[in-house]
Amino acid sequence: MIRKILSRLNKQDKFRYRGNEIFRIEALSDAVFAFSVSLLAASLEVPQTFHELKMITKGSIPFFFTVTLIFLFWYRQYIFFRRYGLNDFITILLNLAYLVVIIFYVFPLKFLFSLFISVVSGLDLFAKANEEGLVILTNEEFPDLIILFSIGYFLIWLIIYLLHLHVIQLSKLFAFTRFEKLVTQKEVRGALGNLLVGLIALLFACFHLTMVAGICYLFIPLILIINHYIFKRESKKIADI
Repeated sequence: MIRKILSRLNKQDKFRYRGNEIFRIEALSDAVFAFSVSLLAASLEVPQTFHELKMITKGSIPFFFTVTLIFLFWYRQYIFFRRYGLNDFITILLNLAYLVVIIFYVFPLKFLFSLFISVVSGLDLFAKANEEGLVILTNEEFPDLIILFSIGYFLIWLIIYLLHLHVIQLSKLFAFTRFEKLVTQKEVRGALGNLLVGLIALLFACFHLTMVAGICYLFIPLILIINHYIFKRESKKIADI
């Protein structure tokens, strides 16, 4: 249902969508993304008391953040298949790798969101651990958390980069318009910028420079703005011709 609604909206785009049917790999992808969200939902236990309900309500904040990010990754994959309609071996292989990383990424992502929100807002999102006197995260473990997060972030964007690179290699088969070429090049630049952020953050975290590693992710909005500016400038040249 969601895919059909989005397909109608995308028909207004200048990009000619070549994926007019849903392949089995896409159906599998939807199931995997749904499973990932189910894993997160399953971690929210049914409350037995009102106090537990309040604890679960607090825990829903990082849950919503995590689900939102997972949906954004799902949407990127959806757009890729609608634009290019590929179903060859390399695309299937890269997409399967993408799904594996998403499943791996779910709990580190939620843990990091929980930790960040807890520190910033002062909310106790680790009530059970605190009640049992457990140490949530030591200073020595923090670089490992950043490494885990950065590996997932790097791999996701690496796969997105490789998928679009594969499209460029097959560009003669698509008979792209100049606008479609610019859109695809924009996706390649954006994925490359994001994977470099993840890789650089990973390297800093490996050397226990966690503060610098965290700062690396602040450059993501700047990368998006620069990439969009380049795309707009190139698009304007087409319009002027």
